[in-house]
Amino acid sequence: MTLLRTLLLLAAACCAAPAMAHVVVKQSTPAQGARLAAAPKEVAITFNEKVEKLFTTATLRTAAGASIATAKATVDPVNPAILRLPLPALQAGAYVVKWTAVGHDGHRLSGDIGFTITR
Repeated sequence: MTLLRTLLLLAAACCAAPAMAHVVVKQSTPAQGARLAAAPKEVAITFNEKVEKLFTTATLRTAAGASIATAKATVDPVNPAILRLPLPALQAGAYVVKWTAVGHDGHRLSGDIGFTITR
């Protein structure tokens, strides 16, 4: 009986579908909720895996939702798990970076990173 149970468990384990991990943010610079004395020159978002450069984007907005023009966000050519958004000169205030990322599994996820410049 024990041998049969072991064989059934092994068969189930071999036939189970592999779990698919999704792209998630590991860290960002500035960090979510950061209060900064000086404006950053860019926002760098590091994901847990490489992201697809054609489908991964980021935009900058005020806390009230108004769009702010920036250069295009790009996936770092040396480390394709990092998305970089160059920032213009920013005044004191609250800002939100809205990002959308597509991992190699094809799943699209999005989120935001808020920070405040206090000067």
